[in-house]
Amino acid sequence: FGTCSGGRLTFLTACRVKGFDAAIECWGGRVVASGDDLTAKQPVAPIDYTKDLSCPLLGLFGEEDESPSPEQVALHEQELKNHGKTYDFQMYPGAGHGFFYYHRPSYRQDQAVDGWSKVFAFFEQHLDKSA
Repeated sequence: FGTCSGGRLTFLTACRVKGFDAAIECWGGRVVASGDDLTAKQPVAPIDYTKDLSCPLLGLFGEEDESPSPEQVALHEQELKNHGKTYDFQMYPGAGHGFFYYHRPSYRQDQAVDGWSKVFAFFEQHLDKSA
């Protein structure tokens, strides 16, 4: 589970490391990256590892976000579809980056409450309860 850069790292980790039951990416910026976004320290965009995603993915995003933008989220979702991955993406109207952060102006209570309900339901559905 991760938000912002932690969302990107959650996705990247779930693609590169086996053994997770589920992953939750909240507004993970720079999953879709190209050109000037790529550097010697990040030579590959996380989206390029989608084929290796090893567990179901929940993605929560805001329509008013710029990183990731709705267009980037659409590209991310299309890549998941292309590889037949199990995922659930939710795009929230009226929400931008960090809408869970109750102590910031970006907080959106209705969207955050719904998002948290989706997080708990996703974990309930996918986490191995026998472990």
